[in-house]
Amino acid sequence: MDRNRFDIQFSGDLVPGTDVDTARQRIQHAFNLSDAALRQLFGGTSVTVRRGVDGETAARYQAAFRDAGAMIRIVPAPSERPPQPLSLDPFGWTGQGPNQAQTQPRPKSVIDRSFHYFEKALAAVLLVLISVVAVIAVIELCFVLYKDIVSQQGLFLLDLSELFEVFGMFLIVLIAIELMASIYMYMTDKSVHVEIMLLIAITALTRKVVVLDLESKGDPALYMLGLAALLGTLVAGYYLVKRLAGPGDGH
Repeated sequence: MDRNRFDIQFSGDLVPGTDVDTARQRIQHAFNLSDAALRQLFGGTSVTVRRGVDGETAARYQAAFRDAGAMIRIVPAPSERPPQPLSLDPFGWTGQGPNQAQTQPRPKSVIDRSFHYFEKALAAVLLVLISVVAVIAVIELCFVLYKDIVSQQGLFLLDLSELFEVFGMFLIVLIAIELMASIYMYMTDKSVHVEIMLLIAITALTRKVVVLDLESKGDPALYMLGLAALLGTLVAGYYLVKRLAGPGDGH
């Protein structure tokens, strides 16, 4: 029996290349943390998430944090027992505490598993379809750009209308890529990322501004005011989402 005991500490360190928002969401989902506990965990100071665990349990925590894109420190536990720290034991790995039975995951029924696989299959189909659309959009962009350059007879390679057309197609490709990222992140952690959806909406509206044709609008001034109000609302919503993410998100 392993008599060595260890403390598990987390200081907000992430695996290189890991997005901090993605790591926060994965850790919150993996350990079923409340928003307050998540803010405490990413508060910028070292937090002891478990005390006095054995080596096998410490290794499991290390693997769980690593899968979420974060890194923990495992240090030898002192002989004296300090107050109970932040609890990150929803899976009953340590077998400690009176709430162990409450933290055991509920067994999934056949309906739960079937719905989970069906949801994954639909998300995979959507990911494949949006990938095909993105590839087609890139091919179309290359073809349009080549045709405009070859057919140009003047001093400049592209005139103003052709530049607006190319910029609009660039933004279409960017929207497709952002949708791919949103669907992929939903498949990995089953959460809708409001921040990415707002970015997609802002990008789509920005493309509308780039390719704006006021001659076809009945009241250009009113149309532009509505467009500006909608863009301002989306930008304000994105700002509030980033502001409410908490002080420990690295932004």
